[in-house]
Amino acid sequence: MTTETKPIIWFNGRESTRQLPLECIADCSGSGDHTNNVVAWVERLNFDGPVELFKEHLDQYGCWDDEQLKDHDENKLRVLWLWACNCDESPGDYDYLYLGC
Repeated sequence: MTTETKPIIWFNGRESTRQLPLECIADCSGSGDHTNNVVAWVERLNFDGPVELFKEHLDQYGCWDDEQLKDHDENKLRVLWLWACNCDESPGDYDYLYLGC
């Protein structure tokens, strides 16, 4: 008998349906390289969202080109990292993420 993991719904359209755990915010933000922490938290949280909306959201930052934004797995890391940093820098303002302007 196999059991399937039920996916966690992180976004309903452009709006997040849940908040990042405080431990995730602490592990993934601040100075220094947090790549390993972000990778671990994306996995742990089964973090995912709409492919096109993630690309559109990240494109607004102007940090990645079209070729880089084609990689959805990398985009998941980027979105979680940016969200965690925003939560850390402005507590309460980014409890829920809106993918857009």
